[in-house]
Amino acid sequence: MGRDEVSGRIWHIGRDLQSRVKGFFENAPGPDATPLELLQATLDELERKVQPAGRGRRVFPYDRIVVRIVQPGADPVAIAAIFRQLEPRLRDRLRELQCDSPESIVPELEILDAREDSAQPLLAVECLGDPVAKLVAMPSRPAQVGAGGRYPSITISVVKGQCSESEYVFQEPVIAIGRTPEPTDAFGQIRVNHVAFLEVRDGVNETVGRAHARLQFDTGSGHYHLFNEGSSNPTSILRNGRMTRVAPRDPRGVRVESGDQVQLGRAILRLTIGSPS
Repeated sequence: MGRDEVSGRIWHIGRDLQSRVKGFFENAPGPDATPLELLQATLDELERKVQPAGRGRRVFPYDRIVVRIVQPGADPVAIAAIFRQLEPRLRDRLRELQCDSPESIVPELEILDAREDSAQPLLAVECLGDPVAKLVAMPSRPAQVGAGGRYPSITISVVKGQCSESEYVFQEPVIAIGRTPEPTDAFGQIRVNHVAFLEVRDGVNETVGRAHARLQFDTGSGHYHLFNEGSSNPTSILRNGRMTRVAPRDPRGVRVESGDQVQLGRAILRLTIGSPS
């Protein structure tokens, strides 16, 4: 095999890896990114730092996070206000991943106003850690939710598309929805989908992203919310004939009600929500 052919194969492998990374995670933010987009990109980068620990467990071993933002026209006040959510939002993600982490995680933020032609990266995230820091297991659910500390039951019925089951019943704080039960990204990180669409090409299933959406119970309001986790195909809620689009990576999500239909690409699910039992 000639040198040019080897180089060509390496180039194609690199391009394929880049394509797979972009397919699982959102693209890097541009120079006009909002503070919220910068926060989401930071959380995505931190999620990639999670390490497999064996037997289905994961660990985030870093207790200090340094975030450096070099942005033309940076608004330090707005960015700092949004980044106050970094530590609690990171804890939420680690909890969803059933990931152990240090007792204390200290974020540091540096913001610089850059020229338009600055060669410095817009966003840099550095993770540091104490080799003897004590790790704690992230609980899979809050201590108390309503009467008896139980979550409302939620039945998810498959209206359009092919899943491993036609109907799912949960009483959990977080329910991940996507294609295949345990998709793996290019870095070897595994996501567990509770509602798993099959890996088939039928004009419907392939429009569901591997990490498409999640339902998450909000203890403050006592309701489930639907989150679009950045799939290239839209996520919407159909209620009383009205369609509501769920914005990608919106930290608020959209509250769902019993009887709602959730559209993921071309696939459709129906929700039936009960009371804690």
